[in-house]
Amino acid sequence: MRILEYTGLDTTAIAKHYRKVTDAIAAGDFRAAQVKKLSSHGFGKFYRARLDDTNRLLFSLVREGDEVCALMLEVIRNHDYDKSRFLRGAAIDEAMIADADADAAEAGREAQPLRYLHPAHASMHLLDKPISFDDAQEAIYRLPPPLVVIGSAGSGKTALTLEKLKHAKGEVLYVTHSAYLAQSARDLYYANGFEVPEQEAVFLSYREFIESIQVPAGREALWRDFTGWFARMRQTSALRDTGAHQAFEEIRGVITAPAEGVLDRDAYRALGVRQSIFPPEQRDGIYDLFEKYRAWLGSAGLFDLNLTAHAWQGRAAPRYDFVVIDEVQDLTPVQLA
Repeated sequence: MRILEYTGLDTTAIAKHYRKVTDAIAAGDFRAAQVKKLSSHGFGKFYRARLDDTNRLLFSLVREGDEVCALMLEVIRNHDYDKSRFLRGAAIDEAMIADADADAAEAGREAQPLRYLHPAHASMHLLDKPISFDDAQEAIYRLPPPLVVIGSAGSGKTALTLEKLKHAKGEVLYVTHSAYLAQSARDLYYANGFEVPEQEAVFLSYREFIESIQVPAGREALWRDFTGWFARMRQTSALRDTGAHQAFEEIRGVITAPAEGVLDRDAYRALGVRQSIFPPEQRDGIYDLFEKYRAWLGSAGLFDLNLTAHAWQGRAAPRYDFVVIDEVQDLTPVQLA
């Protein structure tokens, strides 16, 4: 049985006993390692092995295809199961723990399946489930920040950046446009009882980040608000052939997006053909729409995140020691600024 190790595992003080026990587990001899089976908890079933008179080794079984591996998770010192990060305060009486099957292959049938397991690396990361990095992910993981991480959907960018976040000290920030993604990332980060005593981490949507500087008056103007307002504005001849989505993208992604400030009419007129989705002859009409949009926000009790970012820039001050911006393409230059 192949031995894997969680990156947060520290065996320094019991290295000799640890090696003896893992050698027995690797050989499939659970009896020699005095393995006992704990109740199902967290991402799978836990097992404990006896290191010495007072210390125990917590591990789990994982599999990729037909290969079953033992993932070493934590040293439990002085029988203090209630202090285990993974058991989360569970009251465990050693005298009542059942012995595991002597046959490791039999126990392996309950192993948690992995999506990927590196053929050579034994180091495993852990969020809501065990994660094995491939060579590209491992290389990025070891690079110092600042970094821009680019990859296709499902390539592990969020998991990778959350693992890097674990090593940051002080006040750290994870921010992304989506409130759902921010909450999901927070749940992943703190899964299985993870904590860093030297770190205070916050997970915010971009709007929540803006509100952490100063809460804007009213509520955020959303797409549905814009479409209702635009339907009324579209009755003018200049906008009759203009789509709501195009107008919205032009206001949010072009006119109000620059970090240096909102484009004035002359600067907007002067944009090149690749900088605007509207030809020069239509831009005055679009800018008229933007001015009406800006006035409408105030009368409707709404705020625009770009315009608020411009207004709040002077209030922003250095605070965080480490920042992760997830799905950065969803933020405009002024929001990043």
